[in-house]
Amino acid sequence: MVAAVIVNDKRDALARQHLEQLRSDLGRKPGQPLHFLKFSHAQRLRAAQAVAKFPIRAVTSVILCKEPLRDSRETELTSADPMYLYVLRMLIERVSWCVQRSGGTAAKVTFAEVKGFQGDKLHDYRERLEARDDVTIDWSIFQGHPFQIGRPANVELLQLADTAASAIAQAVEPDDFGNTETRYLKEMRRKIFCPDGAAMTSYGLKAFPSRVAYSGGSLHFLTTI
Repeated sequence: MVAAVIVNDKRDALARQHLEQLRSDLGRKPGQPLHFLKFSHAQRLRAAQAVAKFPIRAVTSVILCKEPLRDSRETELTSADPMYLYVLRMLIERVSWCVQRSGGTAAKVTFAEVKGFQGDKLHDYRERLEARDDVTIDWSIFQGHPFQIGRPANVELLQLADTAASAIAQAVEPDDFGNTETRYLKEMRRKIFCPDGAAMTSYGLKAFPSRVAYSGGSLHFLTTI
C-alpha cells in the first residue's frame, strides 16, 4: 500500500514544528528520523493521535490486495514495478482531486525513495499517463512541477507520510498471528480524504480491486471506520 500527506505550502513550516514536537513526545532526538514500525504500541498510538492534529489538508492512500489479482486477467500487476506504478497512479489521482476540491491550483509531489526502484521509471510513467485520455488525474495541478524523489531523513514530511501509511497498514495487513490493529487508523480518521457523501474506500482509503471493499470482501470493514 502507499499513502500521501497533503500539506498547504503556507502550513509547511508549522507541520514541521508539529513533527519536531512529536519527536520530543516519543523521546527522539531533534531531527532524528521517525520510523513507525520501530515504535511501541503506545508510541504508535500517540503518533496516530498526533497525525489527527497536524496542520495538514488530508491523508490519502491506496490499499492493494494482491491475492485477488493472482488468478485475474490483470496479470501484469503481479510483478513489482507495474504493480507499484499502478498504485502510484491511483494515489496521484486522489492527490489531484483533494487539491482541486480544496481550491488549490498547484501541487509539488515528493515520493520516498524505494530500494531497487529506478526513478526514471516514475518520470517515464508520468509521460505515458499524460499522453492518455482515459486517466482521471487532474494534470493541471502538477503543471510545471516534475515529481521528485527523496529520502525521509532529508525530506522531513515524508516521515509523516510513512507514519500514516504504516498506521493504515496495521489495520489491513495481518501479523504473524492473523491479527490486525485498527485503532491507529480510527485515531487518524478525521484527516482521511473523503468528500461528503462519498465512499472512503474510493478516496482516502482506496481499495483495489474495489470488490474487496464490498460486503463480504476482506476490506469491507473499512467502510465502518
